[in-house]
Order: sequence, then C-alpha cells, then structure tokens
Amino acid sequence: MKYEVKVYVDSTKVLDKKGHLTHTFLDAFGAKSKDEDFLVQFVDHDTRRNYDNRVTIRVRKSEYDEFLEIQYKKRYPVLNGDIEAAVRQAELDGMTGDYEVEYGISKQTLSVTHVIEVPVDDHVLPARHDHITDQAPEVFAPYLSELEETSLVGPVAFERHTGKLEDYKIKLEKWDIGKSHVVELSSKVKTSEEAAYLQQALITHLTELGSYEPKDQLKTEMIFENH
Repeated sequence: MKYEVKVYVDSTKVLDKKGHLTHTFLDAFGAKSKDEDFLVQFVDHDTRRNYDNRVTIRVRKSEYDEFLEIQYKKRYPVLNGDIEAAVRQAELDGMTGDYEVEYGISKQTLSVTHVIEVPVDDHVLPARHDHITDQAPEVFAPYLSELEETSLVGPVAFERHTGKLEDYKIKLEKWDIGKSHVVELSSKVKTSEEAAYLQQALITHLTELGSYEPKDQLKTEMIFENH
C-alpha cells in the first residue's frame, strides 16, 4: 500500500502573466523553471457509465516519452478514515493491481490501478484507442465492452516541475481544465503517518507563502464536466 498526498494552491497567487508557475514559487520548493509537458485523455462510453461507476481509463503522454501510458483505475471512497474497509470491498470485487490511498484535504480515496505502456511516434494522442481493449487487464474487462463507439474526454494539458520539501520529492503541476487553472502539489509516501505529516508540512509551507488553497480540486471530475 502506498499513499499519495495532494495539496492545492491558489493559482491566482502563483502564476505569471503567461500562465506558468512563477520563479518565486518554484524557488520556494527548490524546483527548476524547466518543466515537463503532458497531454491526458480519458476514454469512456458515450453515456460515461464507467466514470459514473468510479472507473477511469486514462491515456497520458509526456513530451519526453516514446510511449503512451494507459492507466486503468477504479476508486473506492474511504469512509470515516476506514481504509481497511475500502480495501476489503475492493478485494470482494476481485480488484487486483496497485493499491494506493489518495490523501486529500477533505477526503481519502482508495484507488486500484493497472498501468501499461504502448509505443507511439508523436506527442498527439490518437483519435481511436483500439489498444485500450487489446492490452487491458482481465479484471477491467467488464468495463470495456461496447467501446467501439468511444467518447474521448480531453485532451487536457498540464506541466510538471519537480522540487523538494524537507526530504520529500514534491511534484508541482499546473493543469489547464476548461477556463480554470489547477495547481496541485503531490508526493508519494509509504505510510499513513507520513502522509498526515507531509500534508501538514505542505499546508504550513504554502500558508507561509500566502498561496494555500484549503480545498480539494477534483481534476478528473473537472475534466469530465468540461469536455
């Protein structure tokens, strides 16, 4: 089990006139101004029934990669902090893959994920994804029927910088979703105790910088609402 801490930033306080993270903000985390650009696209039925069942199929491409990363994910809400109950439900559903708790400000979510890589030659995501079904893990087969007429959600662009806080590696990302800019800081840790500690450390640091956004901004939900 891993934990991913996510904390959000008031984008109006940390973006320059061109919509990039300011040098001052990057310097506060020891991050370089050079970023890595990504494109993300989701695939679902026209009715988006997988999304409604907390299942997402995401295709992501970095400007530096020669492959598409295809991510199959199912999410389970963590109620009253009871992670084990969410894990038991996922196991009862027969879900296999990488188990991770997304540790947000207002809630926690268990995700079960499979990731595969498919070689490509360019940065633009293709209009069709036959490999979505060809390469899919068996556990996600029930969600892949009737995908011949797919609904492509996106693509959405984001940029990533890498910095540090104390001894933790921090990803600093700026997403453009519809007319909104979402700035997210995240880091993966091994225990819930580390997650709680790092979350508070990030909040404290951002508060001192005057840029803390005290709420979760659900990127996937925003993407499906805007595309």
